[in-house]
Amino acid sequence: MAKSSFKRLFTQIEGVNNKVDPSRIKNVAQRDGSIIVELAEAINCDIDDTGRISRRYGQVRISADAFDDAFCDKGDCFVVKNRASDSAIYQLSADMTTLTGVRSSLAKGARVSFCQVGAKTYYMNGYQSGVIENGVSSAWPGYTHYGAETTREFYPVPTGTHIAHFDGHMLIVVGNVVWITERYEYGKVRKAKNFWQMGTDITMTKPVAGGIWLSDQEKTGFVQAGEGHIARSGFLKKSSFPAHEWSENIELVDLSQSAFEIPGLSAVWSSDEGMCIGTESGQLIVATKEKLVYPTGGSGATVVDGHVVINSVY
Repeated sequence: MAKSSFKRLFTQIEGVNNKVDPSRIKNVAQRDGSIIVELAEAINCDIDDTGRISRRYGQVRISADAFDDAFCDKGDCFVVKNRASDSAIYQLSADMTTLTGVRSSLAKGARVSFCQVGAKTYYMNGYQSGVIENGVSSAWPGYTHYGAETTREFYPVPTGTHIAHFDGHMLIVVGNVVWITERYEYGKVRKAKNFWQMGTDITMTKPVAGGIWLSDQEKTGFVQAGEGHIARSGFLKKSSFPAHEWSENIELVDLSQSAFEIPGLSAVWSSDEGMCIGTESGQLIVATKEKLVYPTGGSGATVVDGHVVINSVY
């Protein structure tokens, strides 16, 4: 009697849309030599209620991993993955088809704050820092003093948890302080004067054309840029509630054609009071006030896509 040919049959499958309990997945050898294969992992497929597999149409997933952070601000795109013993930064290709490792051995679980300045992407996570250009990570700029001798004292920048860029200055958050670097010298700070200090730990620093939106754990306010160094500008309290940490939309948003008819580009973030809009002139608008009851939380994420806004709060 001739031996039957080797066969593989899909029966139950776990994939992008999971319909099958993973505990039920197993491979079973049949008496005729064939193997019933129950697929345990799949990308770019849909699973129906009977466990059958079909091609997933639409945008293509390039990885089955769940990433812990993502960043793109009109430049290169990056994702962060917490792994077994560390965190790692990966760069997404321009055609969105491949991921390339950029830096590993970052502190596991430490959220990475990114900032796009021209073709360079700066990052800090409270423990480590660096700058990425052309897919290569290098050290954060060091401290070197150029120019005439001075009695002023300068220091290397500390490693912060949140960073942002405004008018040639890097803004670096450490606890309840925003350190402001020298203009176009991102590794150098004059600690005696160039900082803002809040009452509690800072949860957001978001620049717009007219200044910087700041929030600590108790309140939200605006630092309006004026003449001279921005450290001389005062903090104007705009609300008695804070922004959810990490909830600001990465890019500024054009709301000139919306119902609010706001000129310029605005910042958008979430709070316990609802979705907030911070205009470039320093006006704070709670867009969902008296329309939605927002869940309370300490952190969040915001994505604005045209007229669609997605807020998550946790």
